[in-house]
Amino acid sequence: MCFFKRKKENRQDENEPVVAAIISNPVSSVVFQDMLKENGIPFVCRQQGAGGSVKLLLGGGIVPDYILVSAKNYERARELYEVYLLNEPEEVAFEEEE
Repeated sequence: MCFFKRKKENRQDENEPVVAAIISNPVSSVVFQDMLKENGIPFVCRQQGAGGSVKLLLGGGIVPDYILVSAKNYERARELYEVYLLNEPEEVAFEEEE
């Protein structure tokens, strides 16, 4: 008779949070979060350290957002992020007229 439980092999828990994206632009972050909502993927948006307080005091764009999803939804979230990046309009540089 064995009183010790066998350790699980190094399998990642399917509900463990993993970082799906790190986004510095606050507008892009909100758009990506909306994409996750529309596709039924639960997520959490966090900032490292005192980043949330700094973001409140100084505004967005200074501290990046870390978008976390469960491990089971990671692949789908990354697909959405890559599609978003491919379709994101590039910044238009205006030339000055002489």
